[in-house]
Amino acid sequence: MKSTRYGEWLGCALRGLVLGALLIAGHPLPLSADLREMSELQMSEITGSGFSRFAIDGNTVRADFNILANTYTEIASLKMGYWDKGSGAGWDQNWTDVQFGTPTQDMSLNGLYIEATFENLADSANRRLTGVFFGFREVSGDLRANFESLSKIGVNGAPDDQRAVTGTQTFVFNNSELAVSLQLEGDQQGIWVRFGEGTTSTVNP
Repeated sequence: MKSTRYGEWLGCALRGLVLGALLIAGHPLPLSADLREMSELQMSEITGSGFSRFAIDGNTVRADFNILANTYTEIASLKMGYWDKGSGAGWDQNWTDVQFGTPTQDMSLNGLYIEATFENLADSANRRLTGVFFGFREVSGDLRANFESLSKIGVNGAPDDQRAVTGTQTFVFNNSELAVSLQLEGDQQGIWVRFGEGTTSTVNP
């Protein structure tokens, strides 16, 4: 099994996409990130096959990329979305001891996409970004972390988890979606994750 280990790339990519959307929207949700120089070996292990599709449907703009990645990645701390929702400042996402994949089985991520929703998309004078989703359409493998704060969108009628403290938990993806959502307004304002249909979970001791 070929294992691609590029924790710095994956962590910076997640933070970078969210930060870019925030800069576009001018929204005051603060994030912290650090950049680390990648080695030539790490750079050589990253491959891509180009742009696949771009579509506009009403007020939604979506780009799909023909990208497949296999990785075992460890991240000591992953935090996104520190702000006050009305009950004091806190993190939307605060994960520690994060593992994407396992030492014996890489996580497979297929079909990168970025989807942005607007109000008045066709009106350049009044166009406004309201939310961004980005992630992979088909993911297989384990995501394990100590979830000190987890904001997760429910699927198939399941309730949302908002800044839930679930402890150490493993989510098993079975060709299911893994996405991050930045919502700039409404009940789901903030940074959320969405684990698609077919994803199961177990609580670890």
